Amino acid sequence: MGDVVFLFPSYRPTASFPRLLNSLRQLDASTPIVVVDDGSDPVHANVFEAVKAVPGVTLLRNAVNLGKGAALKHGMNHILLEHPNSIGTVTADADGQHSAKDIVRLRDELRRQPDHVILGCRDFGKNIPFRSRFGNVVSRYVYRLLLGLHLSDTQTGLRGIPRKLMAASLHIRANRYEYETEQLIVAKQEGLATHEIPIQTIYIDDNRASHFNPLLDSFRIYFVLLRYALSSIATAIADFIAFYVLTNSNVPVLSANMGARGFALWIQFMLLKKYVFKSKAGLATFAAYVAYVFFSGYVSSLAQIQFTAHIVQSPLLAKTVVELAIWIFNFMFLRDIIFRRWSEV
Repeated sequence: MGDVVFLFPSYRPTASFPRLLNSLRQLDASTPIVVVDDGSDPVHANVFEAVKAVPGVTLLRNAVNLGKGAALKHGMNHILLEHPNSIGTVTADADGQHSAKDIVRLRDELRRQPDHVILGCRDFGKNIPFRSRFGNVVSRYVYRLLLGLHLSDTQTGLRGIPRKLMAASLHIRANRYEYETEQLIVAKQEGLATHEIPIQTIYIDDNRASHFNPLLDSFRIYFVLLRYALSSIATAIADFIAFYVLTNSNVPVLSANMGARGFALWIQFMLLKKYVFKSKAGLATFAAYVAYVFFSGYVSSLAQIQFTAHIVQSPLLAKTVVELAIWIFNFMFLRDIIFRRWSEV
């Protein structure tokens, strides 16, 4: 069996960090440890001297602060090159949120399931700082809706990352906290199973040691997720414009819907393929996509006709209401069936 490497991205750590590494070394005397100093100032030089004194630690440095994502990529690239037989890495934060025992538990779990992404799941009870608890609750439902991932802790930094995902994660352009969101998306695209194991929840001084900016970094994270709805918005605009032009030219609702769908079809397919689901879909997937889009358009048209006949005499309003009602189902069907399972055939 190949080894697992511990990886710690670190920016301006406190004196508790080398103590954590020493505790980890007492529990595990042999697993390599890689620490990435992400451009910390000279004030923290003594902390990193203590880090280097821990047996088996390799210290890497970024000349300037590039962000947690950049530090993780730096460390994973080093591990892939210098530990060619490794099966993966366990990443952990350097701010004291993760215990040495839990880090070792994730290592053991990754060894048992080297093709899985292992996430350390915290208990978000009443003693958790409000900003952390609220952010996790919101992101939990966003992940479930847009990505199809059912996670109870979406922002954990304690992760077991298999080697396949390490290599794929080097292509992620994001460099800050949103990197870890992108990593979960890449894991799903690579077909890697993800599961959680419970870990101890540690917050020191209301998590003041964390460098996470609740406003700016949350915006970055949710932008990564919400961009997956932008292609639907863009193509919906094209669809509505074409529908409006055709209905105002006295084209029947059914024909107008089919014409509008055809107008937006190719643009939507390419946006979904390249920017949303990042699929390797070919002609077979495109054929399935075309069939589904026109079937969806037919069902939508029937619903719109009934809406117009029995509720309000406005084809445009009917289309708005019906399309919004079926949008979520369409998104999940395209995500999980057309651009995932069908493209694997």
